Amino acid sequence: MIRLEDVTVRVGPAVVLDGVSWHLRQGAHVGVVGRNGAGKTTLLRVLSGDLPAADGTIHRRGKTGLAWLHQQAVTVGDRSLWAEVRSGMTGHLAREAALRSAETAVAAGEAGAPERLDAALEAHRIAGGFSVDETVGEVLHGLGFAPDDRDRPCADFSGGWRMRIALARHLLSDADVRLLDEPTNHLDLPARSWLADHLATSPDTLVVVSHDRWLLDRIARETVEIRRGQLTAFRGTPSRWAEERAQRDAHALAESAKLDAEAAKLQAFVDRFGAKATKAAAARSAERKLERLDAQRPDLPLEEEQTARLRLPSAPPSSDSLIAVRDGAFGHPDGPTWSGVELEVRRGQRWAVIGPNGAGKSTLLAALLGELPLTDGKRVFGRDVISAIHRQDLAAHLPMDDTALGHVREHAPPTSDTRLRAVLGALGLSGDKALQPLGTLSGGQKARVVLARFVLEPANLLLLDEPTNHLDVPTAEVLAEALEAWDGGLVVVTHDRWLVERVATHVAVVQGGGVVRYDTVAEGLAAAASL
Repeated sequence: MIRLEDVTVRVGPAVVLDGVSWHLRQGAHVGVVGRNGAGKTTLLRVLSGDLPAADGTIHRRGKTGLAWLHQQAVTVGDRSLWAEVRSGMTGHLAREAALRSAETAVAAGEAGAPERLDAALEAHRIAGGFSVDETVGEVLHGLGFAPDDRDRPCADFSGGWRMRIALARHLLSDADVRLLDEPTNHLDLPARSWLADHLATSPDTLVVVSHDRWLLDRIARETVEIRRGQLTAFRGTPSRWAEERAQRDAHALAESAKLDAEAAKLQAFVDRFGAKATKAAAARSAERKLERLDAQRPDLPLEEEQTARLRLPSAPPSSDSLIAVRDGAFGHPDGPTWSGVELEVRRGQRWAVIGPNGAGKSTLLAALLGELPLTDGKRVFGRDVISAIHRQDLAAHLPMDDTALGHVREHAPPTSDTRLRAVLGALGLSGDKALQPLGTLSGGQKARVVLARFVLEPANLLLLDEPTNHLDVPTAEVLAEALEAWDGGLVVVTHDRWLVERVATHVAVVQGGGVVRYDTVAEGLAAAASL
């Protein structure tokens, strides 16, 4: 469908893609992975024709129809939801117009009109036109729209729902190649599950950029990694590719350490005996060996690419039961009202709170912590409970002139700068990034600063609201590993199915002002996906 030959792409002075070659084949389902800033969106821009290559050649097969869903695609307009999502079905709309024109001609008694109508009906039937409305309805339902939403103007929907409208329009549009950049943004878990199933069974050619590892593993048959300006293709899922790359990187680091030790011995010999006439030949031989060792050095991962580890402070002693709500009732004036809520968090339990957008998951966190009073029932805190809550919106209130290291140093418990930098590095803020003014960091990097503050606080009850938002796959892996190894009680609100499967021991599904508890993750995920 599209072939890149020795393509180099620059964004400003930076070379983002450096002499890459790749062939996008018809029917391929490609997951694009790489660190934040590696050039994933740049690759989509190149494939779409939005960004020209500085060098190299881009071949496109004739009449390739392409649809590109931007990461920040938002639909705003006066058209109804139904009209908007159908507006990209240009072929179907043209056949509908031809059918109406033929019907009008028949009614007017025009010559040859019956034959035109027969031809229009046959073209409509062959193209599946009689089932189009059913298909549109299935897509809207899968993305969480209610039947009553169909006639609402797009301008009446919130920003997150407008993103879903843009996604629905993209999925229904006429295209041979679909480029999707972070399509799960603003989607809750049920909608993500539907989208994964829809894309996995799609006959279209797909290129998908996403931090949602579960989605990519579900749909990708081929993985493309962008790393240091190079593009590497792998037949398999992103998780399989990450495993193989980690093994290669570990082998390269071990081999490099072995070569360093050997080089140090040779250099010591040269330094000691190089000036002695009796050892001159041996010293020259050692120098030649040093040169050969340098040529053998493997391509090492950069510092920020190397696997970091994050260790949470051990949970201080407490009672086994950390917090419990018994027959609780609560609610905000403008949100759902809760009643009959039963939930207990014990040490060692990791609860994932999942459910549709707007169901009240963050409200449940507030009720658990006591920030929202109960109107009925009881809230019982255990003995010596120390709680900490992580909220994404704290990133908007950071001091923009301070550095990440300075801010974390000020707000975290007293500890060494080495420990602070290790935590920041594990969350993707290594090296100079830890010393940049916060105002120069991206929104995702600011969210990581808040998360670094959070994970340094000793607590035995952690409550996290969407902790993997803005995290690339390696950093999310580091956080999940730390949460798995921690010995306190955890409540995490998330739409990230991969995180739920990786970390949770129990699931609470929120829907209709109530909480349904599941003691197995599989049951909870199945219940949430069916909402």
